[in-house]
Amino acid sequence: MPSVQVARRIAERHPEVLVGGLQASNLRAAAATAAGQPFPDDTAIALVSQDVTIELVADHPLIKDWRTAIAACGLKPSTYKSSPEQLARRTLKSGPVRTGLALVDLYCEVATRNLAPLGGYDVARLPSDRIELRLANPAGDTFAPLGSGDMPLTDRVAVYAAGSTVVCWAYNCRDSRDTCLTEETEVGLFIGEAVTARQHDALRTALHDLAGRLAAAGAGVGPIVYADRHTPEVTID
Repeated sequence: MPSVQVARRIAERHPEVLVGGLQASNLRAAAATAAGQPFPDDTAIALVSQDVTIELVADHPLIKDWRTAIAACGLKPSTYKSSPEQLARRTLKSGPVRTGLALVDLYCEVATRNLAPLGGYDVARLPSDRIELRLANPAGDTFAPLGSGDMPLTDRVAVYAAGSTVVCWAYNCRDSRDTCLTEETEVGLFIGEAVTARQHDALRTALHDLAGRLAAAGAGVGPIVYADRHTPEVTID
């Protein structure tokens, strides 16, 4: 069973950090079911109802907190946008993300709607059962990002790592192509995080929504568990 841990230095940087996760099985069948269901067409409306517009997205309190977190990594927030900001901008411009993978589209839509980051990883492709949110180790870590761009691994950048393999860079900015969901994924690990208290409700709502949608598509969904600075490691059944 996978576990998720929040490293001490991350908890010191973000005393209100909260990392939530769940595990889901039977995903190939669930993906086929989800692909045949109507895709939500009100995501942009849901954003606008939260005062999220293309002109003001960077000023939304939840996004501002992510911009502060990205800056703490020594990165320029306008260049390296958090996944909630990326998804909101894309949805407001051209509609929700459609990748060709039904479950990726599903969790991205949930993340967009709630302005809460979510990532999905193939349990069978993870090199370790222990996933840690920690600072990068430039000398030892490796990262194969989805897509292109310069993703520096410095000792200020927060990453999710399985051993020395970075599975997600700069909190939630970019996933690894080596551990992401694929068409063959049968068991998936879904993780999201908050770095301030005002982001907690959005994260909890998003994970609850995701669990419900996966279950409705026929996945076997385990309980949602949370790690924080007081309980820094949890097992995801």
